[in-house]
Amino acid sequence: MEIKNFRDFFKSKTILSYVLTFGVEFLIMLITIVLFKFVAVKFLDTGFAEFSINKRLVGFLMPLMMLGLGVSLPKFLPLENEKKQLDIHYSALIIVSSLFLFSLIIFLFNSAYLSHLAFGDFNHEKMFAASLLYVYSLMLHACIYNYFRGKFDFVISSLLQLVNLGVLPFIFFFLVNDVYHLFLILSIGTIGLLLLINSIYIPLIKLKSFDCFQNIKLLVKYGIRRAPGDVVLGLFLFIPTYLASNYFSLTIAGNVAFCLSLFNIVIAIMSPINIILLPKASKIVFEKDFSLLRIISSKLLIVSIGVGIISLAVVYVFGENILIMFNVKDYLEVAGYLNIIFFGVIGFSLFSVIRSIIDAYYEKARVASIIIISFLFFIFCILIIKYLDLFSIKNILIAFTFSINFLGLLTYFILTRINKRIQQ
Repeated sequence: MEIKNFRDFFKSKTILSYVLTFGVEFLIMLITIVLFKFVAVKFLDTGFAEFSINKRLVGFLMPLMMLGLGVSLPKFLPLENEKKQLDIHYSALIIVSSLFLFSLIIFLFNSAYLSHLAFGDFNHEKMFAASLLYVYSLMLHACIYNYFRGKFDFVISSLLQLVNLGVLPFIFFFLVNDVYHLFLILSIGTIGLLLLINSIYIPLIKLKSFDCFQNIKLLVKYGIRRAPGDVVLGLFLFIPTYLASNYFSLTIAGNVAFCLSLFNIVIAIMSPINIILLPKASKIVFEKDFSLLRIISSKLLIVSIGVGIISLAVVYVFGENILIMFNVKDYLEVAGYLNIIFFGVIGFSLFSVIRSIIDAYYEKARVASIIIISFLFFIFCILIIKYLDLFSIKNILIAFTFSINFLGLLTYFILTRINKRIQQ
């Protein structure tokens, strides 16, 4: 069915896709929040700090090791026939497995240094290794998940998301006694399940008909230009935790990481828009239906700002209660961290929603450019704070918030440029 207008775009099948995907992401959000609570009770302050820092570390390592595949897979899969989709999928599996082995070699020769870099000491080498393995499990998940997403099979992709990101972490939590074993067993269990799902639901292909190098070139050429943006974005969200662990303490770093995790959880509420929008927007741009693209972008702009304002209001009113619920010590101090961070939620929600339209419209990596510009602005602010002898956690977080809102502003400017070009 040809898409003629915004109403056609959101007819029954698309609405069900959004409802299902939003429902799953909301369940994952609830499970993640409950899991944080259980970790705080079971593993106490040190375990809670390790768990929170690990979440930020994984958030940084994931885009670093994916080489932009999270964007290139949903970009190209919807445009190909079934055989080509399979070729692209298995090429992606080869890429992520090779990148993991390369990263593992780097870790083996630099384990102590990397441990100190992430946790502020040399006693977390095993923890870093477990995080690295968990990242690989998420990379496999991303490949299989995006295969179904590219085929617009949002039922299977949503269930896969719920099981791997929600159910399995919750189940394995009750089987271990520390954070290290949680990430280790979770990684092994997730990899095993993914391999089983791949063997059952995704047909194997004959090697002689498999143009591996051409597919890798296709994926990497598009993704590599966007990879720096994803890497820098992960670094953006990790730098406050890194500075806290290396210049202050593991406990402060854990509290900052937890606040950033809550920030990410809120942003994840809007991830279904990106999950469904990027492949559909790519198809709309391919078909040159720019009037529909303009209508969708205008609606999403309102949605992103609205969600940001509501999230900020909720945290401002209930922030202390949320921290008390998680047994966070010095919750009044940490509530200050939380309020500062969430002043960036409007800018970041705008960026998170609109980036798919920018990626679909431009062949060049515009999103990566604005991420890098905003990150450099953040680093500049940190240097100024250091130079003026105002180096504190709160000032670091203020710089973070200003920079994230700057990213949202740049996103808005690019969107207005797209709309002007469409109207011409």
